[in-house]
Amino acid sequence: MHHARETIRKAGYRLTPQRVAVWEAVRRGGRHRTAEEIAADVQQTLPEVNVSTVYRTLELLVGLELVQETRLAGVATYYEVAPAPVHHHFVCEGCGTVGHLDDGLLEPVRRELLDADGFLVSEARMTVFGLCRDCRGRAAATPD
Repeated sequence: MHHARETIRKAGYRLTPQRVAVWEAVRRGGRHRTAEEIAADVQQTLPEVNVSTVYRTLELLVGLELVQETRLAGVATYYEVAPAPVHHHFVCEGCGTVGHLDDGLLEPVRRELLDADGFLVSEARMTVFGLCRDCRGRAAATPD
């Protein structure tokens, strides 16, 4: 559980089997996952764990900055292991695929805000919506 085990204990929380299972499900997922997907994964090994336990555990892990919660308007809330570098998201409106954008893409915006308005950005979150290559291809192949 790399540093997660230590972080949970240092924060004064017990390292329960449910917390370990939720953390492992998020970590294994390797992508953005909903609480329901995480719960289904956890229930394969701990069938007695309900979705509300998963939500509470995710809330704890988010609060401890071990997991990142991404709320995408009109789509869903996703969870992933908190990344070291800040990143942003793009979402396909056709199939719901979520991907990452590098924080460096916002550097010109930060520079412009600082130079033009004296505004120093401390945090930025960006989500871009559109169609992925596959959905664009399907849309182009569909006759009107």
